[in-house]
Amino acid sequence: MFIALPNAFGDAATNMAIDAALLASMPVGLAAFRHYGWLGPAVTFGYAQHYHKVVSEFASAHAPIEPAQASATLTRRMTGGGIVDHRNDWTYALILHSSIPVTSSPATNLYAQIHDAISQSLTKIGIDSRLAPCPRHCEELPVASDIPTHCFATPAANDVLHPDGQKIAGAAMKRSRQGLLIQGSIDRSVLPETFNFITFQRLLLAHLANTLDLEPSELEDIRPLFKSEQIEREKQRFAGDAWNRRR
Repeated sequence: MFIALPNAFGDAATNMAIDAALLASMPVGLAAFRHYGWLGPAVTFGYAQHYHKVVSEFASAHAPIEPAQASATLTRRMTGGGIVDHRNDWTYALILHSSIPVTSSPATNLYAQIHDAISQSLTKIGIDSRLAPCPRHCEELPVASDIPTHCFATPAANDVLHPDGQKIAGAAMKRSRQGLLIQGSIDRSVLPETFNFITFQRLLLAHLANTLDLEPSELEDIRPLFKSEQIEREKQRFAGDAWNRRR
């Protein structure tokens, strides 16, 4: 069963906490998609990144911008990858219980399938795109030291690109015994100002359901998915220095 959760807004710690809680408690046989916005300037960075390096790189890259924007909250994700600036992006998460067959696929294959769904959805709206070619063996995932600090500065294999090479979309994954979490970002700045994200989301959900070989459905009551006590615990974790400065 594949369900779409309501779109929502939250601060960085809350958005990360909800994704973490959903990964930990997703029911058997269920996959869920959610799109969320950000309350205040936010930047996330991958689990394997070193905090002080991230701070230095971000400050250097964004020195010319306004002070209020420069004070974006830095939060470590559960997923991998590099720095993602969420001040002008469209963010989504895909959470799959481990019983979903596609979760046993190689990460590189699933990454390509999800981004192909994004590319097909863009095509239907009239936006040309392609998947980035593999710079080396596609079956190999980059080690932590090979991950670009800024996710949208250097495309990785199977990221979504404009024909001119500009990166449109990237994502990162976290696999656990409970399931799989994919957190993805689409750069609004490289799309037309008139781009209709409502239509895009509808198309994307249809393509993802087909890709995952799951039947789109609805739950009569989604409240049991959002366990408030667990979300609050996760929120405290993602907001704390022990998590964000652990490396």
